[in-house]
Amino acid sequence: IGGKTQISSWGDRSGSSNSLAQSNTSIQPVYVVNGGSPGLAFGGSQGNSGAYMSGNMPSSLSGSNGFTLIVAGQTTSSGLDRFLHFGANAGTAGQVIGLTRSGSFDFNNGSNGFNANMSSNLNIGVFRRNAGSSYGESEFILNATAQVGSPISTSSVPNLPSSGGELLLGIGRAGNGALGNPLSGGMKEVMFFSGALDDFAVRRAEGYLAHKWGSVSSLPANHPFKSSRPVFGGTQTITLAATNLGTDPADNKKFTSIFDSAFVLEGSYATSGLPLVYTTSNAAIMEVSNGKLNPLAGGEVTVTVNQPGNTNYSAATAQTMVIKILATRPQTITFANPGEQSFTQLLDLNASSSSGLPVSFQVTAGTNIATIFNNTKVKFSGLGTVTVKATQAGDSEYIAAVAVEQTFLVKRPALLLFDPIGDMGKGQTFPARAKAFDAITRKPLPITPTFSISAGPATASGKMITCGNSLGSVTVEATISSNAYQTTVESQGFDVTNKDGQWISFKQGEKGGLRDLPLSRKPIPLGPMASSSAPNVNITYQIWGTGHKGVVIKKGQGKNARLVFAKTTDGFTGFGSDDEITLVIKASAAGNSSYNDAAVITRTVKIKKPGKSAFFDERRYDDKYDIMRNKFASRLLKRMGSKLDDLDGDGDSDIEDAKLLFDSDHFDSDGDGVSNLLERAFGGNSLSNDRRTALPRPINKKDGKQRLSFLKYMNAYNDEGIDYIIERSTDLRTWTRWTPATQGATSGIKLLNISGDPSNNVGGAGKELGGGMERVVFETVQTATAAGGKQFLRVRIGTMIENANKF
Repeated sequence: IGGKTQISSWGDRSGSSNSLAQSNTSIQPVYVVNGGSPGLAFGGSQGNSGAYMSGNMPSSLSGSNGFTLIVAGQTTSSGLDRFLHFGANAGTAGQVIGLTRSGSFDFNNGSNGFNANMSSNLNIGVFRRNAGSSYGESEFILNATAQVGSPISTSSVPNLPSSGGELLLGIGRAGNGALGNPLSGGMKEVMFFSGALDDFAVRRAEGYLAHKWGSVSSLPANHPFKSSRPVFGGTQTITLAATNLGTDPADNKKFTSIFDSAFVLEGSYATSGLPLVYTTSNAAIMEVSNGKLNPLAGGEVTVTVNQPGNTNYSAATAQTMVIKILATRPQTITFANPGEQSFTQLLDLNASSSSGLPVSFQVTAGTNIATIFNNTKVKFSGLGTVTVKATQAGDSEYIAAVAVEQTFLVKRPALLLFDPIGDMGKGQTFPARAKAFDAITRKPLPITPTFSISAGPATASGKMITCGNSLGSVTVEATISSNAYQTTVESQGFDVTNKDGQWISFKQGEKGGLRDLPLSRKPIPLGPMASSSAPNVNITYQIWGTGHKGVVIKKGQGKNARLVFAKTTDGFTGFGSDDEITLVIKASAAGNSSYNDAAVITRTVKIKKPGKSAFFDERRYDDKYDIMRNKFASRLLKRMGSKLDDLDGDGDSDIEDAKLLFDSDHFDSDGDGVSNLLERAFGGNSLSNDRRTALPRPINKKDGKQRLSFLKYMNAYNDEGIDYIIERSTDLRTWTRWTPATQGATSGIKLLNISGDPSNNVGGAGKELGGGMERVVFETVQTATAAGGKQFLRVRIGTMIENANKF
C-alpha cells in the first residue's frame, strides 16, 4: 500500500490469544528489513505516520500484578512516546503503565526518570516489577545494565482495571484519555511475561535477543551470553544461592525462622531456565509445599536442589545447602529508594524494621562522596552513584533482617525557570519558554527542557504548544534531566478561550539578556530585553518586593525602559551585611479587543558587590563579548605571534591561547589603551572604546595649581581592595603620597570637597554618582612656581594581593 509492505495478519506467539489489531491500514506499522533482519516501523520515513496497534489487556496484568516486559527496538529520537502502554483507556491516574522511548517507565503521566535513552542503535530494554511493588521499586534494565531511577513516588502502587483495559503498541494515553504522540522508531521483538522473571531468565532473554538481532556489542563484557548465545536444549547446571536468607557469621550457614513464610532460594537457577525442585533431609523441620520451602521447627536441614530435565534438557547434577531454622521471629526492613539527591543537601535516611528495632545504615558504594553521620543523615561532597545499605542485627527475640540496599544518583541542583502562560485562543500555537540554571552558581545550563501536556485540550511538539478547538484548562509540564543535574519538573497552567493570547519574551541568562550584575554606573537597558508577541503592545515593568533596598531606579517606558543604579540620596541603603541584593522585575502587557492579557513574567537577578569576579562574570553575557574577544585575540596574536605562551597546553601558540587572556586584569580587552583593571577601577566599559571618559583628567584653572579628577569606588563598596594612590612630585623622581592623615601641607595634596555638604570642607569629599562610585578632585596646596617651578600629580592603581594584607 503506497509502496510500503503492510502486515497481513497478527498473532500472539505465547498462544494466549492476546492479539493486537489495527483495521486502519494507513496507520498500521510497516514491515521493513534493515541490515538483513526484519522489523516493524512506527512512523518516520519508513513507517506510516501515527502508526500503532491496540487490543484487550490480559486480565493477568490487572491490579498490581508482577510482569516482565522485554523490548528489542530503536527510536529515532528521545521523548515520552511509548513502546507499549496498558491499563484504563480513560488514562486514569494510577491505572495505566507505559514504557517510553526515552527509557523511563510511565505510571500515567508521571515516570520513573531512568538514566537511559533508547534512541541510539538497537537496544534491549527490560522493565520488571514484582506483584504489589511500588513505583519506586520498579526496575529498568537497558542493554543488561540496571538504570538508576528517580520515581514519582516511592510508595504509591498502581491498580490496573480488572476489565475493560487496553493494550497499546507504539502509542500511549495522557491523563485525559487522549492518545499521545505515536512512537517514532521500530521494533524487532517484544516479550511480555505475566510475572517477574528471575535475573538469570532475564539474562537468557537478553542474550537470545542480542544474538538474534545483532546487538551483542551493546551487552557488557561480563554478560553470561556475551560471547555465545543461550542454548535451549542439552546439558544444564544449577547455580545455588540464597540472597533472601541471612548468613550466620559464626559458621557461614544460611538461616531462616519458624515465623517465615514459605520461600524459594532466590538467586538459584538452572541454566535451562526450568524450575528447580527442592527436597529436605528432615520434613519435620522444613517441608516442601507447592514448590517452596516451608520452615516448621527449630533445627538444621540439608536442602537438595534438583532439575530433572525434560525432552530438551538432561537432568542437572544436584546441589545441596545447609539451612538453620531458628525458633525466633523474622523481621524485614522497609527502605524505599530516595531518588536523585542534590549534593548540597543532607539526605534524611528513612527505613524501618517490622520488629520496631532501630535500623543501621552503611554506605557501600560511593564512599568517596557520601558520609553517614548520626546514623540518620548522609552528607555529600561530590557527584556520582551512591549505594546505602540498611541493616538490623536482631536481638534475643528477632533474627537479623535481610539487608536492603538502595542505589541513587547524587547530582548538582538545577533551577528551572518556566515562564507563566497567559490565556490562549482555540487552535493557537505558541512557544513555551523555560530555561535551566545551576542552582548554586545561577549560571545558565546547556540543557534543553522538554515539554508535555499533563491535562487539557492541547498538544506539545518540541517547545511549541498547540491549543485544541475546545475550551478548557491546560497544564503544561517542563522537564530537565541530565547525568550531572537533578531531574527537575515545573508546570504552568492556562485556559483556552475564544480570544487569542499573547506572550512576553523576556531574555535572561543569554546574550543581551538579564543576568546577575555587579553594582556599577552602567544602566540596565530593559527595553530591548522584552517584547510581546502581539503587535504594537508596550511592555510595562515594575520593580517588585522590598528586598531590593532601593538599589535601582526605573526610568523610561516600553522600549526606552531602563534601570539606573541609585545613589544614597535616592534612598539606596547599601548592601549592609549581605554580599548581594535580590532584585525582582515584573514585565506585563495589557490585552485589548484582539488579545488576552499576557501572563506576567517575573525575573530575579542578583546585584553583587563590585569586584574582579563580578566584573568579568557580568561582561561574559554582554552581547558584544564574543565579537570583542575575537578582535582582541586577533590583535594579540598578530603582535606576539610565537612568543605567546601555550596556555591551553595543546602544543601550539594560537588564537585560542590569546582568547584565554581576554579576561585578564593587565590586558586591554577593547583596544582603547586602558587595561581591564583600570577600566574597573575608574568605572569604564571594558567592551567599548571609552578611553577619554574612563581615564583621570586634569583640571586647569590657570592659577598655577595642579588638579586631577577621576572616578573611583566609594570606600563602602571597595571590597576588592583597589588602592587609589595619589602622589605629588616636583622632579618626577621622588613622589609624596596623599592619605587622609596627610591631607594638606604634609603631602602637598588635598582632597577637595565637591559633595555639596559644607561639613566636609576640612577633609574633603567626592560627589556620589551612583552605582557605588564617586568623582573626586585632588589639588596641590602650592602653585608650581611656589614649589620650585615644576609640579606634578598622578594616580596609580594597586590591587590587594590575595590572602595578604599588602598591595
